[in-house]
Amino acid sequence: MCLHAIISALILVLYRTAIGGFTTPESQPHSIPLDQIAAAVSGGQLAVLSALRQLASEEEVPVYLVGGAVRDYVLGIPTRDLDFVVVGNATIVATELANNLSGTVTVHQKFGTATVEIDGDRVDIVTARKEAYASPGSLPEVSFSDLNQDLARRDFSINAMALPLSGESPNVIDPHGGLHDLANGSIAILHSDSFTDDPTRMLRAVRYEQRLGFQIFETTMAELKKSINEGHVPAVSGDRWRQEFQKIFDEDRGFEMFSRAIEIGILPAIHPALSNDAGLAPLIGETGLSPCDYLAALVRDLSPVDGDAVSQRLNLPIDWARMVRDTIALKEITPTISEMASKISAICRLLDGLNPESIAASARFSQDAQLATKLRRYLDEWRLVRTALTGDDLMAMGLTPGVKIGEVLQELHSAKLDGLISSETEERAMVNQIISRGS
Repeated sequence: MCLHAIISALILVLYRTAIGGFTTPESQPHSIPLDQIAAAVSGGQLAVLSALRQLASEEEVPVYLVGGAVRDYVLGIPTRDLDFVVVGNATIVATELANNLSGTVTVHQKFGTATVEIDGDRVDIVTARKEAYASPGSLPEVSFSDLNQDLARRDFSINAMALPLSGESPNVIDPHGGLHDLANGSIAILHSDSFTDDPTRMLRAVRYEQRLGFQIFETTMAELKKSINEGHVPAVSGDRWRQEFQKIFDEDRGFEMFSRAIEIGILPAIHPALSNDAGLAPLIGETGLSPCDYLAALVRDLSPVDGDAVSQRLNLPIDWARMVRDTIALKEITPTISEMASKISAICRLLDGLNPESIAASARFSQDAQLATKLRRYLDEWRLVRTALTGDDLMAMGLTPGVKIGEVLQELHSAKLDGLISSETEERAMVNQIISRGS
């Protein structure tokens, strides 16, 4: 560790001690029965865990369960993922394990990491490593190391714990006071340059805070805001920020996370247009929200120019960028739709071609009950209406091929939407009328 980093870490420790918030390991060792960890998982995750336990116990390979799984077990909440660290060569371990369990493995030799997939379950197995950042927001340079260095590279103390896979009830390895911070409900970084090294940790801090009902530690919040003020957020690519957004999309408290991120100033630092959480208000209490619901809420009050700029900043895929554009466009036409009493065909002409997910999100968020009903009926009924007659039928009735065919079909379709005709017989009668008037 360089002198600057040592001094920064020392200052942070002294400051946290002075205010009575220094995170120290629990005075008593905290052991976790591995059988209880095993009982909480199944399928491919259980198969990998069992195989690695055997490897650690019988072959004395230093393998550890790390990060979120340890955190969640201590908190008594369901474990989402299992992540393992091997002191040695994780790619060899992962490859052999996948072969023995009839699974597949994806190896990234440069980083010493591998992902094993067994029965549809994915498990990450990584080589213990340390990281160095050449500049703020850059991807880290990786070199292999020991467990202590591996834990020291992590984002927060509550994610910097490890559990050996040897023995029946091993003690949690907790060099950064994660157990203490779990007990006190604190989200705390490991060193003062954490957010400068990787600004995406800002959104992760908010995500864990809101998911767990914790609070970002005082000095951690100060370092977060300092990093924002120093202009480190723009150094991170749109792809990396979008990935963090996507993780929030999958959370149960996504509304609270985005609102908190706006309040702190993270989202405005990503793009100034993302500075108002008013559009998120309709999400309160809603369940089963999709990524498009969140995107629509974030951008629905933006101008078309700002919407396009946000899409570019986050490097949104084409379908999401279209959804953003159409959500904003809908805001301009919904007053007209709301005022239309009976012309269903006119409503459909306004909505045809717009992203259905944008329309669905606008219906969900609308405070106008009549408008919401019309948007839902468009999605569920009106856009599905088709005429019985086709272009071939019209030509057989005497119409000349060309533009006129399309015009007549459109007129038939509008009449059917508006309830003026309802059967093929009535469609034919209408076509004959059109032919007879010569127009």
